[in-house]
Amino acid sequence: MKKYLGLLFAATFVLTIACGQGKEASQEAQGTDDEAGTTTATTATATTAAAPAAAPAAAVSADAGTITGVIKLNGTPPAMPAIQMAADPYCASQYGSAPPKDEQVVVGPDGGLANVFIYIKNISGNYPAPSTPVTLVQQGCEYHPHMVVVQVGQPFQIKNADATLHNIHAMPNDNPQFNEGQPVQGMVATKTFQNAETTPFRIKCDVHGWMHAWMAVMPNPFYAVSQPNGSFTIANVPPGQYTLVAWQEKYGTQEQQVTVGPKQSATVNFTFKG
Repeated sequence: MKKYLGLLFAATFVLTIACGQGKEASQEAQGTDDEAGTTTATTATATTAAAPAAAPAAAVSADAGTITGVIKLNGTPPAMPAIQMAADPYCASQYGSAPPKDEQVVVGPDGGLANVFIYIKNISGNYPAPSTPVTLVQQGCEYHPHMVVVQVGQPFQIKNADATLHNIHAMPNDNPQFNEGQPVQGMVATKTFQNAETTPFRIKCDVHGWMHAWMAVMPNPFYAVSQPNGSFTIANVPPGQYTLVAWQEKYGTQEQQVTVGPKQSATVNFTFKG
């Protein structure tokens, strides 16, 4: 009996040690996995933190109003010269005997002035950039549109729709300039601007000297470009008192004060003298 009890005690002791070691090994292995998971999570967090945090979407005020108006030219519109494109036979072939005219001043039948850049000068707030790109198309050896506006950080696409070489030479003052060739029809380049430039800067093509457009970079969405009839609309404007600016490449800048009431539409008209 003593011999049997001794053998039983020894077996129990060995099993206890083995189970204990198995448990410790299991805990050690589990601890290693937990630490690995923690490390992975920390790395992912660090990577996320290293990227700029996305700005929250700008909420449209329930009391937001609208600014509308018409830009007109008072006087006889200056005669715009026809663009001579003989230097590039492809460009000339797009128009035949009726080449397009320079777009420095474009006036509609009722005196409406097109391509005028209108924006609110003194408005605060955080307005993240839209993800939808603004596109400038080189077509018929001209830029479309003639006046282009993007928001800071918004994708800006330049497309060559012509079967001839173009290059786009942007000359901002507060953002890096760029000058890129697009030799193949259908090519698209995408840019972004990190700084606001409310004074429009020139875009030109070094291959075709007649090609030019104007561009502005806004810190917010409160802007418009006048239509062929001179009309414009700036929507979702928070109620308040503002300075409204109208810029035209030949006639310069005008300003007017405007008060936007809750859920109201304010009308502001500009007249430039020809």
